[in-house]
Amino acid sequence: MITRRHPKADDGFTIAEMLVAMAILGLLLAMVAGFFSLTTKAFTQNQQIGGNAKSASNVMNEISRILRAATENPVSGQALNDPAFVSATPESVTVYAYVNLASSLEQPVKVQFSLDAKRNVVETKYAAYSISPGYWGFQTSPSSVRTLGGTVVTQTGSNPSLFTYLGVDGTAIAIPAGGYTTNNLRSIAAVRVTLTVSGTAAGNSSNVTLQNTVGLPNLPLARTL
Repeated sequence: MITRRHPKADDGFTIAEMLVAMAILGLLLAMVAGFFSLTTKAFTQNQQIGGNAKSASNVMNEISRILRAATENPVSGQALNDPAFVSATPESVTVYAYVNLASSLEQPVKVQFSLDAKRNVVETKYAAYSISPGYWGFQTSPSSVRTLGGTVVTQTGSNPSLFTYLGVDGTAIAIPAGGYTTNNLRSIAAVRVTLTVSGTAAGNSSNVTLQNTVGLPNLPLARTL
């Protein structure tokens, strides 16, 4: 007579079953750990990109505001005004401008945008003083210096620099080896600002780039493009 053996409740698992169960559990734990790591990395990167975008936006808004107000500076006894641009390089620019000031008196200000050792954008302002009615000089010591934000990525290869200066035809004005001449400075009709702010993540995954071409409505130049 053939009888069928029924397992007892206390028989337990075999070693083979335990090994299989442990392997499956290990695989599941590895999958969960990997998913958690990727989620955390993505969240951190998104936070960093958001912070970089906000910083870049604030810097771009201030640079654009000042450049849009760039104005030539009249000089007593001089046939031509001094150009609105005091100096212009790929990574710094200095202009005379009429902007919204705290004083009720309408007077210009000299403003420089440059990069510090950490490649943060720094805004330096120089207050004006009256020479005679309608004519202004500017202090040699800054009235204010503030760091707007950064860090700005170094221009490489064919990537555009922080500042590109455009003529009336909309093309870039080449910078001579010795820098712009006064006539070059007078011919600037717009400035293209390309701001790439870097993050601390590996590679360029958290970099944020903003670009804006700023017109100069106060100057006697009109771009055709």
